[in-house]
Amino acid sequence: MSRAVWCAPLLLLLAGRPVLAQGTPNVARDLNAMLGGQGRLLWVDGTANLTRSVTRDGQTVTIDYTTTIEGVREVVRKARAAHINTLVVDVKPLSGQVLYRSRVAPRMTEWKGHKLPDFDLLAAFVSEGHKAGLQVDASINVLSEGHKYFRVGPGYQHPDWQSVVYTIDRGMYAPSGERLSVRAPGEPDDPSKPVLLGDDSTVLSSGPTSGMVGLDIVDAKASDSVQPAAQVGKQLNVVLDDRNRVVGMVDSALLGDDPLTAPESGRLITVSRESDRAWTAQHLRPGAAVNFDLRTGRTPIADAASERVAVFVSPLHPDARRHELDIVRELVANYDIDGLVLDRCRFSNLNNDYSDQMREGFTRWLGRAINRWPQDVFAFPETPGGRIKQGPLYRPWLEFRARIIRDFVAEIARTARGVKPHITLGSYVGSWYPRYYEVGVNWGSENTRLRYPWFTANYPKTGYAEFFDWISTGCYYPLATADDAREQGASPQSTVEYAASLSNAAVASGSFVYAGVYVQDYQKNPEMFIKAVKAAAGGTQGWMVFDTSQMDEYNFWPYLERAFSDSPQAPHTIPGLLSTVRAAADAAR
Repeated sequence: MSRAVWCAPLLLLLAGRPVLAQGTPNVARDLNAMLGGQGRLLWVDGTANLTRSVTRDGQTVTIDYTTTIEGVREVVRKARAAHINTLVVDVKPLSGQVLYRSRVAPRMTEWKGHKLPDFDLLAAFVSEGHKAGLQVDASINVLSEGHKYFRVGPGYQHPDWQSVVYTIDRGMYAPSGERLSVRAPGEPDDPSKPVLLGDDSTVLSSGPTSGMVGLDIVDAKASDSVQPAAQVGKQLNVVLDDRNRVVGMVDSALLGDDPLTAPESGRLITVSRESDRAWTAQHLRPGAAVNFDLRTGRTPIADAASERVAVFVSPLHPDARRHELDIVRELVANYDIDGLVLDRCRFSNLNNDYSDQMREGFTRWLGRAINRWPQDVFAFPETPGGRIKQGPLYRPWLEFRARIIRDFVAEIARTARGVKPHITLGSYVGSWYPRYYEVGVNWGSENTRLRYPWFTANYPKTGYAEFFDWISTGCYYPLATADDAREQGASPQSTVEYAASLSNAAVASGSFVYAGVYVQDYQKNPEMFIKAVKAAAGGTQGWMVFDTSQMDEYNFWPYLERAFSDSPQAPHTIPGLLSTVRAAADAAR
């Protein structure tokens, strides 16, 4: 008897299970567990796997990898041996260039100076993956259309497509009236500027800085921090008292074992760039009083120093939107892919997108004029390090952004399924749901029971889970379970186990959930890596490993092979299962 035939009886069986009384988020997990299904996904990053470094005759050389049939076959062989059932192949990296034959998007022909062969990576993965019995999904970085390191991509060719960043420029004035541009941690500004730190900050002579000194959060993962300088003359620290008078200037290399701490109610300014150190030496003296100002602006993302890598385009620009839909249509029509996966179908962060298109769309949605833009949404604090000042339109703006993404996802789904009705759709997002509003996405279900202070009454209706067959949430923490966290004195919320549970609660059985595990978090601890994958499997309906290149680098394949000896079917490939899960969840509400 096929698994599909079991779905209807299981709906009746589940009706009497205690799990339904506990709430709907566990329906997908429990029903899928009864069938023995489990999603086991491997992410094949587009650029990280293009090449490999090997040693030949004592020399390190770069060779092509996933742009060769031998490399593709090796990835497929390793995935099959590790009992993975779904390959997620990234074919439109954030540069907006693609790794398949396209009439819509530019082809990637070079990466970091390395010329790429004329090879259809996606066609090869589809062919070889299907031969091995694997599902093959194509992933696209939807709203990223340029790479800032290399200044390539459609976002540069069409600057009017670019999203617009709400930027800030803080200045410090010397007694002479000369101004030095400085930044406060966490604000959208050039990370190379002198850093203005509060009285709870400390600078060390060596090793990592303490606490959250100079920490900037980017996509809730990457950060930049004030780095210590071992050489004299490389990093200067200006010490200000509570009246903004210069108490002294200290070279980091001369601190020795003694940390430098800001005076009570005072500040530290850490200066590293040569030009800024020269300005400081010329214009500041002990006893001199300085003043600060604040300027804001709206800057196209390619020119915004705070946005480091991806050139996001505005989802409301009609030509940019049409371009993304054309890519979806072409991929689904021309390749025998099993699924389409959306990555970076979002805004860059809370400071993006404040383009004219977004303002016009927001005005229409509100049904009234906006007096101050973007200050009616929020304003930066006058005091560095303070919280943003939420304006009268702050929470409506959060709902509007999430609605924009939901509507765009709905259009993508209609486009893909209009070409291939039974194609599966997946989404790759961060698991930090309570903060994901910052990038304008509600990846949960309309029926989630979670509530947060920033919700409007209608915010849950922006949930887009039901458009997808599965959602993979990046549960990117170096600890697997709450027990591991307690042993190390860490928060249980900073674990794969907790993030997986939260993901289930947010999605509320609107789609399947596969918790993602970041291999690099465990590079020296393969045992914890396996614990994390098992925690992901136990908390959701499967797992996704990110990324193939890191599995190779740390040689984690044997651990994965031993940890999972069976070969279950992915839940999203079991006919009728998702509709049964949704029906069971509806019955439980």
